[in-house]
Amino acid sequence: ASLGLIFVWESVAALIGADQVKVGRETVEEPRRRSWAFASPVLALALIPLFTNWKQASRAGHTDTRDFAHDLLESVEPYGIIVTVGDNDTFPLWYAQEVEGIRKDVIVANTSLLNTDWYPRQLVRRPVYEYDAAKGPAIYRNQQWKKPSGPPVNLTMEQLDSLPVYQELVQPQVFKKGNITAVIDPRNLGHGYLEKADIFVLRSILDGFPERPVYFSRTAGNYPQTLGLGPYLLTQGLARRLVNGEVAAGKDTVLVPGEGFVDVPRTDSLWRNVFEAPKSLIRRGDWVDKPSVGIPFLYVTTGMILSDALTHEGRVQDAQRTLATAEQIAKATHLDDLFQASRARTQPAVPLEGDTAVQKVPIR
Repeated sequence: ASLGLIFVWESVAALIGADQVKVGRETVEEPRRRSWAFASPVLALALIPLFTNWKQASRAGHTDTRDFAHDLLESVEPYGIIVTVGDNDTFPLWYAQEVEGIRKDVIVANTSLLNTDWYPRQLVRRPVYEYDAAKGPAIYRNQQWKKPSGPPVNLTMEQLDSLPVYQELVQPQVFKKGNITAVIDPRNLGHGYLEKADIFVLRSILDGFPERPVYFSRTAGNYPQTLGLGPYLLTQGLARRLVNGEVAAGKDTVLVPGEGFVDVPRTDSLWRNVFEAPKSLIRRGDWVDKPSVGIPFLYVTTGMILSDALTHEGRVQDAQRTLATAEQIAKATHLDDLFQASRARTQPAVPLEGDTAVQKVPIR
């Protein structure tokens, strides 16, 4: 834009008056000094974006992304691991932890970066931060949380460096840990093979779970299902917790089509007493960054899911209040159409595994 504006300035100055100047063997027109001065009002064009974009470009008072990071981190139990997949669900968490000191006890494991050499080393070198129960949600104060003594994986730096970039699977394999028996089918993997990131995630489950809680951000979509962990996932707030055994419907656990099993009391408590972004999103009343609109939509879907679950439990008034908040967020962030479409659509759960016989081969 600056170079273009200078070109316009020079062109106008040349029209006002120019001299013939010999440059090497060529003769070119060069604006006179006075012509540059007379043409200088053209530079006022640079003020147009300043005034027209002032409201949209300013982020003054916008705390919703920071609040989202707070809410996602608080969805994870003390000393847990949260697996993320992209920029929007990772960078805000780093800011919240490193700048504001929010839930530094949680390990953020980004699958994109886990395919590099430096990032797994960084996670292993990272100190184990103390969980501050006084600053944490009340829902975590009813039990003692044992501080892990080491990194998320029991691997040396040399062993980390020797992890393969990918591991080809010619047939479905079985991953076992405690009461978890996950069938990893290469047909469900993006490229038909395990990437280094997948191996690190599985190894962190193998080495630390269930003593160290493992969560998958709901922004990760069906990533844990591709690893065969679908039957062992329980939605709690903005994350899905890995459970040591197949999840089944019960008094506090309901099956929501399209989402899976939902821990209703935990999600309800987080939504009402812990989450900060719903209020800031409604207060802001706008969302200009379209590539990251998945952040407010995550709250819209969470409110809808929780509303359905509360209705299932017979808590109609609580369900209506939750749904009303979700609708306010949708209106504030220009997601009205998606909200209405989601309310009208029923999504049946679709298993990721194929219907052919699975040969069980242990994965080590």
